[in-house]
Amino acid sequence: MLGNMRNPRKETLTFIAVTLAVSWTMAVAFIAGGEKSVWLMRWMMCVPGIVGLACSWFFRREPPSAVGFSFPGWKWWFLGLALPLAYGAVIAPLAYAIRFATGDASFITFQPQLLKGPFGVTGVATVPVMILLFWALTVTWWLAAASVRWRWVEKLGAKLPERWRWLRFGLAALVWGPVVGFGVPSELGEEVGWRGTLVRWWMHRPALAAAITMPVWAAFHLPLIFSSTQRGHVGQNVTFLLSIAVAAVVFAQLYMASRSIWPPALFHISWNIINPLLFGSVYNGRPGLFGGQVWVFNGEGVFGLLLHGLVAVWLFRHWKRSARTTESAVLPESSATPA
Repeated sequence: MLGNMRNPRKETLTFIAVTLAVSWTMAVAFIAGGEKSVWLMRWMMCVPGIVGLACSWFFRREPPSAVGFSFPGWKWWFLGLALPLAYGAVIAPLAYAIRFATGDASFITFQPQLLKGPFGVTGVATVPVMILLFWALTVTWWLAAASVRWRWVEKLGAKLPERWRWLRFGLAALVWGPVVGFGVPSELGEEVGWRGTLVRWWMHRPALAAAITMPVWAAFHLPLIFSSTQRGHVGQNVTFLLSIAVAAVVFAQLYMASRSIWPPALFHISWNIINPLLFGSVYNGRPGLFGGQVWVFNGEGVFGLLLHGLVAVWLFRHWKRSARTTESAVLPESSATPA
């Protein structure tokens, strides 16, 4: 009865409206406060996840586990971690090819002297040190994912005497507590909302699920074009928002193909570390290993728009072909008449 009374459009619009209203308010407060409260932005990124979990329970009585926190396998795990490096491996040579073709030496420059990493590391060494340190920290996420897949908490509870079964909650706390080892789990929070909620609600129609998230994810980032780094740069603003929109298609596919929140979450946090480390930050202007026309060759600039756009076009064509194949397989059966 409850399933028949569902109104997916109403649920979707409610989730989007509440998420954008709350997140935009926090973003305005961040910008008005001189862009100093980094923690405010980190919590703003958690808003989609918090609202998504609340809407899933309110409208559908779905528990948080419906998002898909199980370990998806090493293929998807490493894909989420390594994709930003693959993008970088395309962007850097392409940028230098344009520099060579145009003769514009300022288009992209190598500036390792501007990088400073942990433990006193500077220069080019900062890149591998930061990436390896980040990958090591993802062990905390793997423990959480593994505990769900192999049901560690449930198995412990089943083995303990009745009076000691409460200890299983201690194991859950030990496993999930370190998930915030990165600080506020912002990227995970975003993915729980956009992919684990919005895409999941519509994933029976993959192309539509991806298409819905495109303008919405761009709208979520809209206040950032008024930050001190981007304010007044219309070309950069437009390409930034468009690159976010088309990237949503790639994130949606990662979630739908793996049936797990971890691959898009890993891709998200890995991207937020590797892209600015290599090509500079479009959020705060911090320099990367390469400088120059950052808004053009950055993964969240023109090059990012083109690369994500190419993948998005391929995915939409793939979904269209898959839909046609399904229809052609169903039609002969439905048109058959009894003898």
